[in-house]
Amino acid sequence: MDNSADPTFNRLLGINNEGRVGGYYGSGATGHPNRGYIVYPPYQPTNFRNENFPSAVSTQVTSLNNKHFVGGFYIDTQGRTLGFLEWKGIWFSYVAPHVRRAKPVTELLGLNDAGFAVGFYLATPSRSVAFQLNEPSGVFKTIKVPGAQGAVATGITGRGHIVGYVQNASSNVVGFLFKQGTFKEFSYPGSTDTRALAVTTFDRIVGSYVDGSGATHGFYVTGAGTKKAVWQTIDDPNATGETVVSGINIHANLVGYYVDSAGNNHGFIASLKAQR
Repeated sequence: MDNSADPTFNRLLGINNEGRVGGYYGSGATGHPNRGYIVYPPYQPTNFRNENFPSAVSTQVTSLNNKHFVGGFYIDTQGRTLGFLEWKGIWFSYVAPHVRRAKPVTELLGLNDAGFAVGFYLATPSRSVAFQLNEPSGVFKTIKVPGAQGAVATGITGRGHIVGYVQNASSNVVGFLFKQGTFKEFSYPGSTDTRALAVTTFDRIVGSYVDGSGATHGFYVTGAGTKKAVWQTIDDPNATGETVVSGINIHANLVGYYVDSAGNNHGFIASLKAQR
């Protein structure tokens, strides 16, 4: 499911319960900037709407809630990466208050209906710090993951359950679920790089993992971090080594992207045959 403005590079990153999908086109290379958009059912070419922060050099739409808020991040003319929220044409820009760098990096990656967003900021060029943002108050709260060398928060449910991924003490990348003050880390069996990218009710989680041969697959998991975890691998039929599932809604509709044999990135929407 691609925006016709660029048939070579599309990534879909979020979906709400109405089936509205957010993403972007453009690889971000010189002369090929990220351009954000939203697409609505029935997902025809006329259903794409541009969604770019005013005067931004590039924009990625990462998340949508069910109250028509849109979240993501953009790069401004000074080279700063800033988070944003948009609601009915009103734009809000965010930078984590702990950042003291000339070109700060703050990205909003997940959003719920209660007015909370999650994401990360760079404390140093190589260390990411996860955070939760209270949108009505503008207050940032750091999410401290025990033993993590770096952390990224990617999704949040209406009950405040948060998912993301961390680099652990062994330098492996593992997913995490944070709820009721407790962290649970998890990995796809045998993988050293598992990234939880979105979550919906009952802690149904999607994301990506890298297998032993270096190929990237999407996943859907229930019971993450427990002995009862049930994993489902998801690969787009046209993918050649990379599929990422980056969004899920309560109807078990999934969005993400894959890489084809020519190296092009394409967005996709899919539905689970059965919820486990």
